[in-house]
Amino acid sequence: MVENYYDAYREFLNPGSRIEVGIPLSGGGVFREWAVVGEFEGDELQVQISRDVLPAEVHIDQGYILDVSIRIKNEHYTCSGIITDKQSQKVLRIRLFGPFTLKERRQFFRINLDLRIKYAFIKEAAYSSVEADWKQRREIEQMKFQGFDEVVIAAHRARYRPTVPLEWRDLPHWEINLGGGGLAFLLGHHAYPDDLVAMEIHLPLAPPRLIHTVARVIHVIPAKVRGKAGCRAGMSFAMLAEHDRDLLFQHISATQMEFLRNRADRREFGFSEPPPPEPLTTREKVLRGILVAVVFLVTVYLVRQLANYVKQGSPNEIQQTYQKSLKQYRHEDH
Repeated sequence: MVENYYDAYREFLNPGSRIEVGIPLSGGGVFREWAVVGEFEGDELQVQISRDVLPAEVHIDQGYILDVSIRIKNEHYTCSGIITDKQSQKVLRIRLFGPFTLKERRQFFRINLDLRIKYAFIKEAAYSSVEADWKQRREIEQMKFQGFDEVVIAAHRARYRPTVPLEWRDLPHWEINLGGGGLAFLLGHHAYPDDLVAMEIHLPLAPPRLIHTVARVIHVIPAKVRGKAGCRAGMSFAMLAEHDRDLLFQHISATQMEFLRNRADRREFGFSEPPPPEPLTTREKVLRGILVAVVFLVTVYLVRQLANYVKQGSPNEIQQTYQKSLKQYRHEDH
């Protein structure tokens, strides 16, 4: 149940408790503000922020994703949330999603999404050349939404000459961890910190949008990819237009709102959400392995016995058939 999911943190979220909310800024970064909890039920909070007027660059509205932080023994535990209702300039309803975790608070918020992406690692190119190439590709893409005729766009695309060599790899449906500050996903080959990667991110908005960016690899975790050596690479955006960052936030918010609506519909019709499975202990894992092995051996034994029976037949049935035939023969002979 959802209520049990946050039950361990209830004393830090009761009415009157003070929490911290992180609000994303369109120009990058996060504005952090104190708030007081008014109500807490299930996974939904009603909070009142402390300031009467927020700074001009800080905007909050329904559908905005933010983080909610509580302090436990000098440590910050952070959970993602989404604004479901803006009741006034100071009072917000926030629905939590995901667990509270002890971690370094990121500059932006991330969510797992299934998207189409294209990427190309940039090899030995000047930063200025990489930036010029990125701007050319983005400008051609933006022309689609600035009223230019398709013939004019095609002419600009024909004149485009890459300033850096790029070998694109296309991932039609791929799970990526995406946020306004960067992304992470599984690669089928090695990568190294500080590598620059040209990227195209396809967002299924209305109309669909294509985001051009250049990302820098920050950390790499080795992984097995379809039997081959690969890695999971975490990247931060080194080149990303702020308008495109807003589109990323728009898609992340829309996806999370849809998820919450579907979950609310399930509750309305009486469908309960199964609790997350608890991890098995070492003893339980060993016992499960032994049980699987015993079932496998018994199955193999029974299959072999059945095969021998079909192949050889039943000795009792053969003997009974022979005796019956012999009696009939003797009776007919007399």
